[in-house]
Amino acid sequence: MELLLSLKTVFPLLIALLVNLAISLAIYRQWHRLHQPLQTYQGVLLAILSCWAAAAVVLVLLFPGNTSSQANLYLLSTFRSAWNQWSLTELLQILLQFALFLPLGLLAALLGEPFCRLRWLLPVSVSCTATLSCAKFALERGSFTLDDLLLNTLGALTGFFLGRLIWTVWHKERLGPPLVKALVLPVCCLVALGGVFSVYYGSEFGNLALSPSHRQSMGGVTVTAEATLSKAEGTASVYRNAIASTARPGDAIASLLSTEMNLNLSSTVLQTDQQRQFTLTDQEEREYAFSISLRDGSWQFSSQGDEGVSVSGSLDSVRWRWESWLTENQLLDRAAVYSLDDSGSLRWDMSAPEDLASYQNDFTAGSLVITLTRGGDVPARITSTMATYQYVREAEVLSPAEACQLIEQGRFSWGQALQRGDQLTVTGCQLTYATDSKGYYQPVYTFSCTVNREDAEAISVPALK
Repeated sequence: MELLLSLKTVFPLLIALLVNLAISLAIYRQWHRLHQPLQTYQGVLLAILSCWAAAAVVLVLLFPGNTSSQANLYLLSTFRSAWNQWSLTELLQILLQFALFLPLGLLAALLGEPFCRLRWLLPVSVSCTATLSCAKFALERGSFTLDDLLLNTLGALTGFFLGRLIWTVWHKERLGPPLVKALVLPVCCLVALGGVFSVYYGSEFGNLALSPSHRQSMGGVTVTAEATLSKAEGTASVYRNAIASTARPGDAIASLLSTEMNLNLSSTVLQTDQQRQFTLTDQEEREYAFSISLRDGSWQFSSQGDEGVSVSGSLDSVRWRWESWLTENQLLDRAAVYSLDDSGSLRWDMSAPEDLASYQNDFTAGSLVITLTRGGDVPARITSTMATYQYVREAEVLSPAEACQLIEQGRFSWGQALQRGDQLTVTGCQLTYATDSKGYYQPVYTFSCTVNREDAEAISVPALK
């Protein structure tokens, strides 16, 4: 394992060296053909270009965004995934991919002939991007995606036109055409980005992560329905998670836990687009972690060392102590049902109403589990999925038959790929609920199914029109 990790570290560096050598040889051959002396500013630009090539390889291969080795040949699927998740992290990764090759186009344009030509830049940009993506895929440092090639090429073109604008100003040539070309791509990107934000914030409800980033290939796949699927359209209640309207979710809970357990709460809070993370310490400098989801309000408190499940003293007294504290601070509903699970942890549960589609009232649902320590007042872990959902309004939904048509069209997200000749059979349909990117608890259709008469993962599709 150590040898494999070392190879995965050394290979990117070797690839960086090879890419540097390849670019240097290509530039040298071009200059050699023109018999032009190398000017000082061109030498500086070449040195910067060499540093950029090495940095790009190291960033792509040594600091990947994920370590899954997959080939994604669906164009624009990265954009759709970022839209469905409404993830600022994924949006930032898209912008970084765009900016990564911008220096290549900028430096190429400033180098002068023959590099300030698109017929030189485009092949170099595409080949470098493809080489890095293939190396990343082969070394299991990330996925190979067509979107990376598109974003890197657009970034190189933007840098190129910006470089030509700088060249024009420097040589006091006619400014009009270079200025228009330099502004076209950035303006189009800003307009598209503004349109995306306008559509998202102009919509009442948010996006669902279960929506597909690309269509499933349904060629040669037979879809049949054994379940009776109604064609009647209707309405269903939509709810909103109370945590979605909280300005700084988790701060109050972290403060309560800190006071109750006599822990020091750090002022440093790590926040992503998915959760907020807090750090707490006791008098002996042992660390504890508290994190809360920004989407559904679920949270977890955990210690770094103790995973015990027994406690000194009476379990009843411990149960009543925590139950009293939790209900007093509105972290647990008094109607929650208590039980002692198989691992010896304290547990409280609340079930959602059976027919949420027509309930039209606020409700609380979820569970809260406390894993006790082998001694002391600080639990090893507290995990809560308790959430309060506020009724919003009735909304129109697709009929089950219309929702099933989305499956026939391949418009669903699924963990397994269907093959030509497979027979997908829908055996049941149920209206369930999922939390969207704005914190709304909205209806979705969940279809139970089989593939070639064997049980398969359920398929969920959005139900709202």
